[in-house]
Amino acid sequence: MAKWGMVLDLTRCAGCYSCIVSCKLENNTRPGVNWNDVQKVEWGNHPDANQAFMLTLCMHCDDPPCAKACPTGATFKRSDGIVMTNYERCIACGYCLTACPYDARQINTKDVYNFGEPAPYELEGSVHLGVAEKCVFCYHRVDNGKMPACVTNCPGKCRIFGNLDDPNSEINQYIQANNTFHIKGTSIYYILPEKMSVDELPTDLIQPGYLSALEKFAHPVGKGILGLTTAAVAGGLIMNTVKGGGKNNE
Repeated sequence: MAKWGMVLDLTRCAGCYSCIVSCKLENNTRPGVNWNDVQKVEWGNHPDANQAFMLTLCMHCDDPPCAKACPTGATFKRSDGIVMTNYERCIACGYCLTACPYDARQINTKDVYNFGEPAPYELEGSVHLGVAEKCVFCYHRVDNGKMPACVTNCPGKCRIFGNLDDPNSEINQYIQANNTFHIKGTSIYYILPEKMSVDELPTDLIQPGYLSALEKFAHPVGKGILGLTTAAVAGGLIMNTVKGGGKNNE
């Protein structure tokens, strides 16, 4: 069985946003909802000023806190490492947004389109409205022997995707040939430009005891049935406010 992962080679990224556009076209996301992001990073001063682009997405954690926090079992991890969401079971409670240490999940409640009227691509695929959504490594493509859309459409070839369990895979050869920084407990590796600090990389922000406190409020009661106390709802709202967890496009 494969374990899918991705290397993000920031030395090759030109900040063209092709990854964001191709993801949006492939996965039918609404305006303002991006499953991956490109952030400009600058450091130093003239004449030694530098600039690079940080690429972020769902980290597909080995032990995803979002899945632990989900009260309905809507968020789950496949045997190949891809973290998924069952939209039919998602109740948009926001617990997974709060639990995600990388701010990688969003809930969109705006039934709008990029151009007012829906473009042809916006009528394809699943409608992610009123559910928690994020990068899913384009599992529908991967299952058919293809690469994720962002990988295929990156002109700089800065995204290397493949089977981490195969020592002969392109991704493992790339990791061995370069100075990569593995985000511990995830499926994501980074290669940084010269002089760029590792402090710019995503870090796990979960505090000790935080997730266990969140899990106390989640009580799945049988398949498709959810039991939540008033304290649970209040607790979730408080934690969302304190941590600012995730993005809620309301």
